[in-house]
Amino acid sequence: MVDATLRHFFSKIVRYAILILVVIMVLGQFGVQTASIIAAIGAIGLAIGLALQGTLQNIAAGIMLLALRPFRIGEYVEVGAISGTVEEIGLFATKPRTTDGVYVLAPNSTLWNQPVRNFTRNGVRRGDITLSIGSWNDIDLAQKTMLGVAGGERRVKREPAPIAFVATVGDASVAITLRYWTTAADFFATQIDLTKRVKQAFDAEAISVPAPPPEARQETAATRQ
Repeated sequence: MVDATLRHFFSKIVRYAILILVVIMVLGQFGVQTASIIAAIGAIGLAIGLALQGTLQNIAAGIMLLALRPFRIGEYVEVGAISGTVEEIGLFATKPRTTDGVYVLAPNSTLWNQPVRNFTRNGVRRGDITLSIGSWNDIDLAQKTMLGVAGGERRVKREPAPIAFVATVGDASVAITLRYWTTAADFFATQIDLTKRVKQAFDAEAISVPAPPPEARQETAATRQ
């Protein structure tokens, strides 16, 4: 069975080829000399090709993207400033669906000439959740609480096992990171849910976050007024 990436690409090639062939056959039925038409089409194609070298580069890049397949339809990728889920790989351009709903049409040559980060291909992704707590809190309890939340989440992989560690130490705060693995499909939902549950677990264990500086509190109060 041909995958969706190749199906979209070759369906367009076949469509254009059939249209050209039908036009030539119809003209032949009306007595038009098709040999001269084919020669003219070839000459026109050469002239257009010289004038549209950038377009030909996009076609060549599209063929290379299909041959090496750094990404397929349905995969989430990041190429330079472009990121999103690939919806279509065409003859000239690729259409990614961004997370914020913006329409993007990326020329194939642009995608081919830059490093591709494919977040879906390996099937699993590592997630990090970092929360800062006051330095007076029990660090061991905070790490244990984080691991307990991760252990209760079915989407978190057991191998490699999640870990919790001290990321940074400040004057009045300690940043603790929970590191875990999950499937690429569950990555964003798992990160959102775990962040909320870890904060709720910290509240239940009376693990407090560092208080904001006085100037920040005054700014917040002024904003509310």
